Amino acid sequence: MPDQRIGFVGLGDMGEPMAACILAAGYPVVSCANRRREAIEALKARGLEEVDSPVKVGELSDILITCVMDAAQTDTVLRGPDGALASLAAGTVIVLTSTLSPAYCQALAEEAAAQGIAVLDCPVSGARVRAETGDLALICGGEVETFERCRAVLETMGKPNHCGPIGTGQVAKLVNQGLLYGIIRMLQEGRALAKAYDLDPDTLMKVLSQSTGNTTAGENWEMLVRIWPHADKIGIKDLGLIAEAARAKGVEIPMIEARRDISWDMEPDA
Repeated sequence: MPDQRIGFVGLGDMGEPMAACILAAGYPVVSCANRRREAIEALKARGLEEVDSPVKVGELSDILITCVMDAAQTDTVLRGPDGALASLAAGTVIVLTSTLSPAYCQALAEEAAAQGIAVLDCPVSGARVRAETGDLALICGGEVETFERCRAVLETMGKPNHCGPIGTGQVAKLVNQGLLYGIIRMLQEGRALAKAYDLDPDTLMKVLSQSTGNTTAGENWEMLVRIWPHADKIGIKDLGLIAEAARAKGVEIPMIEARRDISWDMEPDA
């Protein structure tokens, strides 16, 4: 059995299958319940240890993985009244798998370093279907030594990529999100044009899959429509983070900015 103890906070749509992959590889995993007892009960049946708060998770962790929605939830998990940051021992690594701003990750890494704690920003890509099969893209920023210490654990969940210093994992993920949501919107417009000319949108998608316009979004269109209420919220958040990161460096991103103010309603047959 691997000797690193893994704390995992955030057993939601992505976190539950990610934690399941870590457990399947033989790592001891500890977590606490948040909103859904179903996830933690399912994982307890696979060997997960439950404690009552993030601070208790931190006490038992060599590597602490967080998988929550945004910076506010990350702050609650790490810096809140029962936050894990206060209980982490020197030498622990925090792995942030949420999509956050590069500046947030850099500031957290500086704060944690004062306690002898290292931080990796490691947003993931691939949606739940790839989380369940352990085939996510894990997009990491941080010290090379820290990345290598965590590599074996990360490999249980997918393919880890080291991008550079802290924050660069988030930059790569945000670029991915800008491309993804831009393509989604263009596909919506293309399907609307097809319908206006009595071209079946599904026939259009089949043609695109065999053509130079083929995309991952097009190949997974039915899944995107199914999860859109959740994906829509993520897109709004992430496009805002892209704009914030670009402003911080004086980079112009007019095409991505143009998408931020467009209605993202997804019709059932869009």
